[in-house]
Amino acid sequence: MKAQTKMEGRVFMKWMRTLPLALTLGLILTPGANPGAAQSDDASKIVAMENLWNQMQLNHDAVAMEKMIDEDFVLTDYDGTLLDKKQFLDSIKDMSIKLTQEMSEGMKLHPHGNTVVITGATREKGTQNGKAFAHNGRFTDTWIKKDGRWLCVASHLGVISK
Repeated sequence: MKAQTKMEGRVFMKWMRTLPLALTLGLILTPGANPGAAQSDDASKIVAMENLWNQMQLNHDAVAMEKMIDEDFVLTDYDGTLLDKKQFLDSIKDMSIKLTQEMSEGMKLHPHGNTVVITGATREKGTQNGKAFAHNGRFTDTWIKKDGRWLCVASHLGVISK
């Protein structure tokens, strides 16, 4: 009986961590009722989605991430590797990678109609197959507005040399 209670507690805690993320994502991804919404609303949504992106990676939440990226999504990783949407989502599911930190700073948006390019700094730490890693870098993400929703179509990561 006690083991079942512990398991139920873990499931409840995981659900409580995931619920706010899911609700926030739902609000962001829901097309707005006002098609003439101000650019600042779009900017706020994109910055919030960038921050959610980090949380999804920390939590291995590929299901939620899939809703934020376009079918034609491509990632250029720190080492120059190109990943398509499926490969990227598989990398998020990969439990051999355990992130302890994933954060973005100094984000700057560059709007161009239904496209926004966002640049910023990124820091991540964790382990891969038990081996520690840390990346300090820059990122460029390209978001497009499609059917009233913002979707990331491309992401590029670069390591900052020491």
